[in-house]
Amino acid sequence: MTLQQCTEIKQAFNNLVKIEQSLTISQSIEQSPLIVSEGRKLDVLPQIIRVIEFFLAVTGKEMENFQIQILAGDLYEKFKTDTIDDVVLMFKMARQAEFGKMYSFDAMVVNDWANKYLEVKSATREKLLKKKAQPRIESETEKGKYFHELPAEIQEKFKKIGKPKEEQAFLTPRITEMMTSEKHKRDIQKLIDEDEKP
Repeated sequence: MTLQQCTEIKQAFNNLVKIEQSLTISQSIEQSPLIVSEGRKLDVLPQIIRVIEFFLAVTGKEMENFQIQILAGDLYEKFKTDTIDDVVLMFKMARQAEFGKMYSFDAMVVNDWANKYLEVKSATREKLLKKKAQPRIESETEKGKYFHELPAEIQEKFKKIGKPKEEQAFLTPRITEMMTSEKHKRDIQKLIDEDEKP
């Protein structure tokens, strides 16, 4: 978002109204350029000042020009690794009382809003990262592999697991099956004998 072209305040405010209506934190994270990449500090400050002036006009709050400039500088420092859209969203959320009721308006209150907004943005970023990682994990776990598709070292480990211990090496599968069958017969006979006892 750039408000630099908007020299007239009404035009800038109209642009901000349009931007605010469809802007989300997710869009800010995924699509908007960082403030530091938009040029020098002197190029970006007028945009932040326009956002502050818009907020003041909408809420009916007042601030001296020098206070607005100082606040814009503070917000630049706070959001330089974020976007102008984040500044817009922060003021929108504050106006909608998402950070609590607004009893006063000064630089300390705005810095508190900025901290709360950045926490919300961080949580949103985490959700987006989890959502992007989730399909990859699901697709890897859903798609099973055949034994011959596994890496050789894993195949060897599975083969070792299936081998009988050295002291049991003399038992062939046929002998093991016969012994198991005989044990089952004895267990069943034992149950029958117990039922026949008076």
